[in-house]
Amino acid sequence: MKAKKKQLTFIDKIFLWLNFFLCACLLLSYLAPVADPAKYWLIAFFGLAYPLFLVGGVIFIVYWLLRKSIWVLLPVICIAIGWSVLNKNIGFRSGSTPTTPPPSNDIRIMTYNVHNFKRYGAKNDASTKKEILAIINENQPDIIGFQEFYSRRHGQYDMVDSIQQILHTTNYYFEEFEHNSTEAIGMAIFSKYPIVAHGLISLSDDKTSGNQCLYIDVKKGVQTFRVYSVHLQSIRFDPEDYRYLSMVSGQGKADMGSTKRLGSKLKIAFIKRSAQVAKIKDHASACPYPYIISGDFNDTPSSFAVNQMSKGLKNAFCEKGSGLGRTYNGDFPNYQIDYIMASPVFDVMDYQIIEKRLSDHYPVCSDLVLK
Repeated sequence: MKAKKKQLTFIDKIFLWLNFFLCACLLLSYLAPVADPAKYWLIAFFGLAYPLFLVGGVIFIVYWLLRKSIWVLLPVICIAIGWSVLNKNIGFRSGSTPTTPPPSNDIRIMTYNVHNFKRYGAKNDASTKKEILAIINENQPDIIGFQEFYSRRHGQYDMVDSIQQILHTTNYYFEEFEHNSTEAIGMAIFSKYPIVAHGLISLSDDKTSGNQCLYIDVKKGVQTFRVYSVHLQSIRFDPEDYRYLSMVSGQGKADMGSTKRLGSKLKIAFIKRSAQVAKIKDHASACPYPYIISGDFNDTPSSFAVNQMSKGLKNAFCEKGSGLGRTYNGDFPNYQIDYIMASPVFDVMDYQIIEKRLSDHYPVCSDLVLK
């Protein structure tokens, strides 16, 4: 090792110190899944940046390989230490796409944040709505949970009626958070199976907030199971925040005031999601049936919220997903933030992210079998 150090050039030494710094950041990011943001909020930011640290580690591996240096072991070992975190972010398998229609024994679950059936930042347009409905029609989920669900009482934007017709069902639960005499926004779950019970777990003191949790108990033959549809705390970036992010990514220009504003919003969201997950897990612990938790978690696979939620459950992406698993396609960096998780008595048969850019989220679909 000493002989190698003597052979390092000045540039090599700079890269080595940068590599040490990057590895320290990587190791800190591995604490994010177990460090409660309410106590250790700074660690959550390292977890959020894990993909960037990972890419940096790969770049250093290539650099040291080209230099034929033993220092290549430094980033290799640091990445290997976080192998479990890596597997939650990247699916190292060929993947398994749901068939159409699903096998009769399977329960096809879909979760979709439809952003009020419009493209992000745009007004309602019939073409986007039509394409979203086409996805639902093609995949024919047995149960689908919607976040940011919009419906009018009558007309072409009566989405409740449209989805009932597509799925050939009258079974649904729509919780309206904002409404008037002509339209409503909230969360909804539609089921091809009879709904025998339903309820709302309030995650916010603001009754108009879309960050809530619904659940339905459904009966499939002689089996009863529960489905939770969640929408955890949003970051609530404003247009000026997105403009700032675009400026930083495009021009590399940053200012302290805007950075602190974004950091504060992220910190608040990390902490709120932690408390919301605890509330949902507490409710689920008293559930007398096997259950599925799906929805928009607004957090990454390296986060405390996602890892707490997945405890004791099968994560459909980790079971059958492949590749990067990105489910968000909006202006903020594209991460996996939508999930399907199930009690161990479910077998995960397949998993798919339907990469059609309509809403700012991709729909996620998985076939499960209740043993």
